[in-house]
Formats: sequence, structure tokens, C-alpha cells
Amino acid sequence: MSASEQSRLAESLARQYGRLVFQAAYRVLGDAAQAEDVQQEVFLRLLQSDGRDAIESWPAYLSAAASRAAIDVLRRQRRWWRALPLWRAQQPGAAESAEQANLHDERARRLRQALAGLPRREAQCFGLRYLEGMEIDQIARSLRLSANNVNVILHRARRRLEAELAERGDTTEIAP
Repeated sequence: MSASEQSRLAESLARQYGRLVFQAAYRVLGDAAQAEDVQQEVFLRLLQSDGRDAIESWPAYLSAAASRAAIDVLRRQRRWWRALPLWRAQQPGAAESAEQANLHDERARRLRQALAGLPRREAQCFGLRYLEGMEIDQIARSLRLSANNVNVILHRARRRLEAELAERGDTTEIAP
């Protein structure tokens, strides 16, 4: 692919999927400015790539790329504790008490600390599955893994998180 074709492709994808990339990064980072930086980085990397990879699903590919780049930002900054929302199943309702909100915040803090210790591949799969809501098959295609491998990685991540949380006195079960 020529440089001009690569440029046109990146520009077209940025127009079409820019919001998707921003949202994927924002869900991980929780900061609009950082999400914009990741958005630019994803499309810049795409522009600089040689264009040889055959992409089956641009939304899945770009969402995964944004999540990976956002996780890398967090790893560099070690700010998981402020960036990740608590496990979806444990999110509080609108009418919670102050005590419930404090308990929720404390559990979220412990989960974020535990997530920061995951190996990179486990953090990527975990983020794509539980933050982005991607299906196992989409994650497998995006990361070029088998679906079985993704399931194994997610299982390991959940077990590591549960063990880490148990060490911290939290018996929260990380359900599949």
C-alpha cells in the first residue's frame, strides 16, 4: 500500500471510528485528555504501519488497539487505582447510601490495585472482555489468539485477581 493510500485509509478510519477509539480509551483511562492522546496515537500508528495486515473487523481491531494503548499509558503512569471502574456486576445503584458508596469506592480501589499487577496479556484480555464488553471471538481475532487461549488467559486473570483481593481482605469473587 502506498503512503498516500495509507494516509487516506487512516483518515477515513479516523472519521468513521474516531469516536469508538476515544470511548474505548476513555473507559480505561477515565480522562478525556488522555483518551484523546491515545486516540491520536492509535491512528498515528495505523498511519505509520506498512498496511500489510488483513483486518477482518476495523471496529474490533481499533477498539483493541485503543484499549492496549490505554493500558500501556496506565502502566507507565501506574494509575490503575484511579482509572478503572469497579467490576460491572458490583456497580452501585443510583439510590445507594453513603456507607454503600464508601464500600464501593474501597472495593474499586482494591480491584484497581490488583489489576495493576496483572501481566500485560492478562490485563489486555481482561480489559477488552470486561471493560469493552467484547466477545471472546472478537478478543481472539483482535489479539491474534485462539478463543481457547483467550479463555485460559481470562481464567488466569480472574484467579490472580481473586487471590490478590483475598490477600487484601476482600472476598469478592470475580465471576466469568
